[in-house]
Amino acid sequence: MRVRLRNNYDDSYSITVTLPVRPTELYDILDRLGTDNKWDNAYINIEDEYIPEAMREGGFYDDIFKLNILAQRIEELSPSGKAGFTAVLQEHEDFNLDDILLVTYSMDAYPIYPCSSYEELGEIVIENDMIAEVENCPDELIKYLDKEAIGRLAAERSGGIFSGGYYCEVADYEPPDMEISIGKPPRNEFRLLVGNDEKTAQWMTLPCTEDISHSNIYCVDSPLPNIKTVYNISKLNETAKIVSELDNSELVKMKAIMESDGLRGAEGALKAYAELDERELDASVRYYKDYGMKYLSRQLPEDFDMSLLDSDHLCITGRNILENKDGTITSYGVLSGIEQELYSALTVQEDEQEMELIQ
Repeated sequence: MRVRLRNNYDDSYSITVTLPVRPTELYDILDRLGTDNKWDNAYINIEDEYIPEAMREGGFYDDIFKLNILAQRIEELSPSGKAGFTAVLQEHEDFNLDDILLVTYSMDAYPIYPCSSYEELGEIVIENDMIAEVENCPDELIKYLDKEAIGRLAAERSGGIFSGGYYCEVADYEPPDMEISIGKPPRNEFRLLVGNDEKTAQWMTLPCTEDISHSNIYCVDSPLPNIKTVYNISKLNETAKIVSELDNSELVKMKAIMESDGLRGAEGALKAYAELDERELDASVRYYKDYGMKYLSRQLPEDFDMSLLDSDHLCITGRNILENKDGTITSYGVLSGIEQELYSALTVQEDEQEMELIQ
């Protein structure tokens, strides 16, 4: 499922992703969006062919973990199931995400027939005596029946819909009486897929005290970027212990440092951790223009009209100031250089100051 996500409070920044993904990737999406709430919500626009166009045109604010389950459920549907799913939504365009998710659990609640025209439907109706008018028709007369007309008649009575090569009788659809539980692991969780062979391998959570052979590790699920393989299990275990104790703002800054500096693996993660207290991250800023605006708003008089500043010049100004601070824009926000403050006034170097004093 292809979806566009954005922070409900910042329509200028969005991320387009294909779901389903692992929970660690969902948390990373939230971190890159700049959202930080206990419901893990984002503003969602679905761009999937199995969702009716009328529903795709609008957006809604909801839990992306729930959306991920929907994407997984749709991926697992059979062709007939996807046809029925789409047909139900065509009849119920006012459904919310919970309603849509429940549809995927009710594929046996209504008949679905493999046909894509009234004539093909008529043949099915005749073969299965689905309407009273053909129940007692002698076999030798069946060839004279208007199959298309019979198909139309059956469709009018059942209120069905043609969808994806199938005829779906969804007019009397009723949602299943059930509650869906959404499990959410910790944001900071490292996992390894470990086993004697890939087919029987099991996920193991780090940090752990067990001895794990490299040959038994088939996959790494990491909350940090650029950790895809295991080169040093002890360092990865050390990293997992450190990360498990971080709050989310520290974890996001660590991600930004790894992305900015191209740091990889557990060794890179430990280097990023060592710099946490030496760098600043503003997760609300994603563009040079916004950084320039925010920086100047702190340096100019309080009563200065910021609307007078030119947008193009703000972008150039933001870039130049950030370069002077050895900083960069990351997908997690604006990051300062080591021992730099994002919004402190620019000063001349100490040796230049000394020369001025001498003069």
